[in-house]
Amino acid sequence: MYQKTIFVLNQKTMSFSFLKDYDDPDVRNCTTYTEVIKNRTKSFPNHVVFRFLEDGINENGSFTFLQLQTRAQALAASLQRAGNKGDSVLLLFQPSLEYVASLYACFYSGFIAVPAYPPRRNRGFDRIYRILKDSRTQICLVSKQVYDDIQRNFGDDEIFNNLQWIIYEDIDASDHKYFQNVELNSEDLALIQYTSGSTGQPKGVMISQLNLLYNSEYIRQSFSIDKETVGVHWLPLFHDMGLIGGILQAPYACCMNVNMPPMAFLRNPLNWLNAIHKYRGTIAGGPNFAFDYCIDKTKEEDREFLDLSSMKVFFCGAEPIRETTFKNFSEAFRKSNVSENQLYPCYGMAETTLIVTGGNSMDNPNYLYVDTSSLSKKVIVVSGKGTKKATSIVGCGHIWMDMRIEIVDPVSKTKCEKDRVGEIWIQGQTVAQGYWRNTEDTESIFGAYIGDGKDGPFLRTGDMGFFNGNELFVTGRLKDIIIIRGMNHYPSDIEYSIQNNISELRQNGGAAFPVSINESEKLVIVQEIERTSMRDANYSDIIDRVREVVAENHEIDVHAVILIRPGSIPITSSGKIQHRQAKYDYLHDNLNKLAEWDNINLSEHKEEDKFVNREPTEEGIREWVINWIARNHNYNIKDIDCDKNIISYGIDSLAAVTLEAEISKQFGFQWHISSFLLNPTINKLAKEGVAIYQDTNTNN
Repeated sequence: MYQKTIFVLNQKTMSFSFLKDYDDPDVRNCTTYTEVIKNRTKSFPNHVVFRFLEDGINENGSFTFLQLQTRAQALAASLQRAGNKGDSVLLLFQPSLEYVASLYACFYSGFIAVPAYPPRRNRGFDRIYRILKDSRTQICLVSKQVYDDIQRNFGDDEIFNNLQWIIYEDIDASDHKYFQNVELNSEDLALIQYTSGSTGQPKGVMISQLNLLYNSEYIRQSFSIDKETVGVHWLPLFHDMGLIGGILQAPYACCMNVNMPPMAFLRNPLNWLNAIHKYRGTIAGGPNFAFDYCIDKTKEEDREFLDLSSMKVFFCGAEPIRETTFKNFSEAFRKSNVSENQLYPCYGMAETTLIVTGGNSMDNPNYLYVDTSSLSKKVIVVSGKGTKKATSIVGCGHIWMDMRIEIVDPVSKTKCEKDRVGEIWIQGQTVAQGYWRNTEDTESIFGAYIGDGKDGPFLRTGDMGFFNGNELFVTGRLKDIIIIRGMNHYPSDIEYSIQNNISELRQNGGAAFPVSINESEKLVIVQEIERTSMRDANYSDIIDRVREVVAENHEIDVHAVILIRPGSIPITSSGKIQHRQAKYDYLHDNLNKLAEWDNINLSEHKEEDKFVNREPTEEGIREWVINWIARNHNYNIKDIDCDKNIISYGIDSLAAVTLEAEISKQFGFQWHISSFLLNPTINKLAKEGVAIYQDTNTNN
């Protein structure tokens, strides 16, 4: 059972006045999120609140309020037999209704949910290990498929053997009668949301019942959600955006969410757009890359058959938001009845439960053009659109309810002037309770005070920005985080991976940082070589291994690798890596290079597809995959090893989905995505492809 060793920062200002204007008897007098759901079930037992499209196309299940409560309480009864209120529970599920019911089982029973994505055979174990070690979780609620996979791949690992396993399929819905009601308070923890933390130091954000209640109301007001709202979501359900928006909002507002797995979107974004069309969706969204992805992966003739006029909010957040993306998306889908005023930039994070700022729904996004040179000096000088050396910044809306944001100098901790960029500090009841079992970071990040120490506490976000009028503009990050396709990556994690897996690289002698290429963040690695390795080092091989390690451990395709002489990485007087200076040196070609590789066009080494509508052979599939990797991941054909894991060539989850879709289309039969994620090689894919083709023809 968790101990309240960390103070509840917002308890002194706890208030439920934010519900006073919500004319809904199910919500108005509630003090916990769970209380709202119980009331909804009494008032609307047969209202369908969730639909799930497992393949992104066909509906394979749904929950009414009563069905959700019945299933959740049956699971909650099992939790009560296994432990006590306040115990934490690891949830390991693929995106599914089973996961939804399991989350609500924790809410009903007063257990603390710890959502996580199931580990795969070749990745993800370290993160689960660190979560279990930090949370000290003893109970795991899991689907049978995930349980079997864990036992097969990690069955001998002590940390899994010590868990109490509750398998979803083993619990009968009739067990709900054994559930014992528990008294919940607004300050009780509802879940621990683990964010990307530096190596060995995962950070579990503690979200209380009040946090969930407040943020749900915050989203309802800012997105103009009502009982007619239909959300259509593909986002990961264990991340804050998918968890809060995709699971918690619909029951709170008594509307409906249609969910599909992320893979269904990545395999074909038309699945998401078609679902919006079919279900007359009104709210949907994702990170900036998702809108670019929809443009890239759909054709004009596909868009002509879509009617997206029902949409009120295409929300966009979690990574830098680009004006060009909004303009391109609204233009590309103009015939689908998309207009720019449906696009809704917003700002938030796990430490604030989810949302912090957003605009008025159906208003056009606010674009501000500022002088680039002045911006680099943290000074805001507004210039006209199209002005030479002007930077476009997308506004992220304004605060709602009684939230407070201040722009603060991160060094002096004093408020910035209105035309200055500073760190974004946040205060309000949506701010989480701190980091689980991490008093030091909780006090420094969640307990910040302005000036003389009387104005606070505030959450220090580590993000930089400014206000123009009442609109928040986010300009960058104070903390070193790399955001690629909406996922946060710490430079120290990446540096640790390569330095501890490649002996020729110097410990604490590298810098990983993002660069903007065509308005998209890409990863660059600058790394020193050990002095003792310089004489015999094969630099080309080392660079290949750097790319391989990063792809396997972090699912990122590296944009550039620069190997430099020992002692030449910029450091502070105390020996810390100066990431910004390393980036500056890279951009200005000031590095002391030994060798370099970047993601340039190697088209002279590639061939176009030449296998069209013919019976596949192992040789044909092998040659096609080699050419695909060379063409899409910038390898020379002669350097591609058919017995090497394709992940080592930068095939992350998104690339694997793209490969699966294109190879299935090329050869006329359907591979399963797991073939491309579970330790595949080109030779294995070739053999499996022929077998699938023969089996398909035999069955037909």
